[in-house]
Amino acid sequence: MSDFVSLTGVLEGYFDRQLAELPDALSERVLRDFFPMPWDDLSPDQRYSVALQWDYQHDPASEQDQQFWWDFFIRKDRIKEEIAEWEVVSVPTASDLEKKEARLAELRRELAAMEQKERNARGEHLGHRGRRRETSSVSDKLDYIAYPKALKLLSDRLNATPEEIATWVWMGQNDGGLNAYLNANELEPPPRFSFDYYMGDDYLSPLMACWFLEDDIIGFQPTDRYITGMALIERWEKQPGIHPEAFIRAKIAESRLLDIHPAFGGTRGSFFDDESYPSLESGMFVLSHVEKIEVEDFGMGQAEHDTEHSNKSPGHLNYDPELQKRANRIAADKMAATGRTITRNKVAKILAQEVGIGEATVKRRIRKQWKNDQLPE
Repeated sequence: MSDFVSLTGVLEGYFDRQLAELPDALSERVLRDFFPMPWDDLSPDQRYSVALQWDYQHDPASEQDQQFWWDFFIRKDRIKEEIAEWEVVSVPTASDLEKKEARLAELRRELAAMEQKERNARGEHLGHRGRRRETSSVSDKLDYIAYPKALKLLSDRLNATPEEIATWVWMGQNDGGLNAYLNANELEPPPRFSFDYYMGDDYLSPLMACWFLEDDIIGFQPTDRYITGMALIERWEKQPGIHPEAFIRAKIAESRLLDIHPAFGGTRGSFFDDESYPSLESGMFVLSHVEKIEVEDFGMGQAEHDTEHSNKSPGHLNYDPELQKRANRIAADKMAATGRTITRNKVAKILAQEVGIGEATVKRRIRKQWKNDQLPE
């Protein structure tokens, strides 16, 4: 394969032409490499797509990626088979039942992580490139912004962390996250970015090459918020008698927490003995799952929960002093205008519209600190 010549490369500038208009050598290659698809029956974009697929299948640079996906689907089939086998296993004792449920939970977590990875990678491969941007009609192009600007906008508006942004990109727009792109300054349309195993444990560095649609960033409202495994360990190690790493693994085994790693899908929180997976600390966790466990397992009421986590770093949905100041001002203005007290729910509704975040999020991040502390809900 050392004599590989990109089909996309040699056809550059010819995708809009009929077969008879191509140079003889090029038309011969098209007849051979496009078979059985007739060139003249395809649109220029379809021709380009076929050429991309041919390059991916024949480029030595994609061999490792192709081998990964070959092994990936073999492993996925084996997991499905093992799940089916375990589901019919008889369990005469309680210990047998516990063993069966634990193994099924482990297999289903692994399968769910693989299916998420497959969704993220759908339609993407190493050889994919967009059409080169034309210099004309720039005003008609979609507006893309580079990662640093997207980070600033999301950080300013949502207190988002880089790790959260990586997780939203891993989820993708169809699952409540964000789509990221590559080379948006020169390609039209730009190829979709996706994480992959070969990126290693560091899932933040690949973001440096990403671009985002500006409208997506400005209007983005996350379905879920996330914190890192390291932040979760620090958060729970303050609980008396709790060994946070062991407790986190227990909640994962109970399917009440999901450890996410954008490049690998999961961490050693799920695959404790598999050192090929990244550390528990590098994983990401859904914040609402964490908060639910704190209420149910730690017995924390909402007021206690708010007090306990009132000074967390950005990226946590908790008490926000600056948001509280604005809430106090809104309450004071409304009470001065009407002569009546205003509920926290009404303040949250006004504030949510003003700052562009969810009403439920606002209510989690403010408390009643205006004059009458006994305001009705």
